Amino acid sequence: MSARGARVAAVAIVLCAAAIFESSSARASQLVSWTLTSRYVDPAKAQFNAPPPGVPARAPALRVDVLLPDGYNGIRAFPLLMLLHGHGDAFDYWVNPQKGDLLDIAPHFPGIVVMPDAAQGWYTDWWDGGARGTDGRAWERYFLDELMPMVMSRLRILPGRSNHAIAGLSMGGEGAIYLAEQLPGYFGAAASFSGVLSLQRPEWPIGFGTQGQQFQQVFGDPQAQRFYVTGHNPTALTDNLRYTRLFVRAGDGLALPVFPNELTNLAGAVSEVELAAHAIDFVTEANARGEDVTYQPTTGVHDWPYWRLALQAALQWGFFKPVTQAPPSWTYATVRKSGRAWDLSFSFARPPDTVETFVRQGDRLSATGSGVVTITGDGRPPFTAAVPFSRLLPAPLSRSTGRHRRRRAKRCVRVVGRGRHAHRRTVACHRH
Repeated sequence: MSARGARVAAVAIVLCAAAIFESSSARASQLVSWTLTSRYVDPAKAQFNAPPPGVPARAPALRVDVLLPDGYNGIRAFPLLMLLHGHGDAFDYWVNPQKGDLLDIAPHFPGIVVMPDAAQGWYTDWWDGGARGTDGRAWERYFLDELMPMVMSRLRILPGRSNHAIAGLSMGGEGAIYLAEQLPGYFGAAASFSGVLSLQRPEWPIGFGTQGQQFQQVFGDPQAQRFYVTGHNPTALTDNLRYTRLFVRAGDGLALPVFPNELTNLAGAVSEVELAAHAIDFVTEANARGEDVTYQPTTGVHDWPYWRLALQAALQWGFFKPVTQAPPSWTYATVRKSGRAWDLSFSFARPPDTVETFVRQGDRLSATGSGVVTITGDGRPPFTAAVPFSRLLPAPLSRSTGRHRRRRAKRCVRVVGRGRHAHRRTVACHRH
C-alpha cells in the first residue's frame, strides 16, 4: 500500500471509530435533572423529604429527574411515563439502587420517564380553609398547568394517548390516578401501586393525620367540604377513566420471607391492609362502569421491595398499548376552576362549590353543577353558559382561516377605452 493509501485508510478508520462512538453515545440512556420555579407552589411552604441513601442533604426545591431512553437525540420522539413518588420520598427515590432501582429494573425502557418532586403535597390544591392552593400549595396546578406543558415543550414526545402513561406509589398512586382523571385526553394508561384511592372511607381521615398533615387542611372537612373531597377522590371520579387502561396492585399486609427485614415492619403491614381496601373500592367502581382495569392483589407490605415488584408487574402489563384516541362520547367530573376535558377546555368564572360534571354525546354537551363556565376548543367558537345546561356545540370554525369570514372576491385588471384614452381599471373577476 502506498503512503497516500495508508493515510487515507487511517483517516477512514478514525472517522469510522468516531461514527461508532457517536452512535453508541446517542443510543445510551441518560439521566438528567431539572430544577424548576413555579407560580403555584412555594418551596418554602412545602415539606420536602430527605434525599435517598447516599445522596447529600440539599436545599428545598422543585426538582425533576428525567430518564432519557436509548437513542434519544432530541429529534426522534418517544413515549412518556410520568412516575410519581410517595409521601415519604423524593423525586430521585425511583432511581436510587436501594429504593426504586429503576435503572436496573428497566434498563432499556422504550420511553422517557419523568420523575418530579411532590414533597408531601398530595398532588392536590390544598383546601387550607378555602384558599384552594392560592397560598402557595397548588400542587395539582403545578403538575397540570406548569410541569406537563414544560415536559411537552422540552422533550420529544410521541403524540397520542397510547404513548402517554402515569404511575405512582402510595401518595403517588393517588396522584397518578387523580391526574389521569383530570387529563383523560392525554393519558391513555394509569397505574397505582399501594395507592391512596378511596379518600372517603370513614376511617381514612384519621389514618391520614398520622403522616404529618391533617386531612382537613389538604382536602377540607369530610362533611362541610364534601364536594371538594369528592372532587379529589379517585374512586368517585372513575367515570373520567372510561377510555383509560388501568393497573392497580396492593398487598395484603403479610411480608414475604424473601425480604426478612420486612417481617417486623408493622407500620407497613397496617398501612397496606388499609390501602388494599382502597384498591378494592376503586376497582369495584371501575368494574361497575366497564372500564379496562387490571387488578393484582398480592402478598406484601407498604415498602420499596414490593413497589419494585409492582413496577416489574406493570412493565409486563405494558404502559403503551392501543387505546381510544378521541371518543365521541364521554363523562368528565371536576372541582377545578379551569382545565381540559378531552378536546374541550373549560374555565369557570369562580371556583366551583360543587362537583361539576360534563357529558358529551357527539355534538351535544351537557353540564350539571352550578356557576358560569366558558367552553373553548375542538376548533369551535367559544361560548359561555350558566350551569346546568344542555346544548349543541357551535359548528366548527373554518380550518383554513380559523374563523368565520367572507371570502374576498378575486380582482382582475381590465383595459377600458382606446388609444390615448385607454386606461386600466380593477374590477371583480367573473367566471364564464
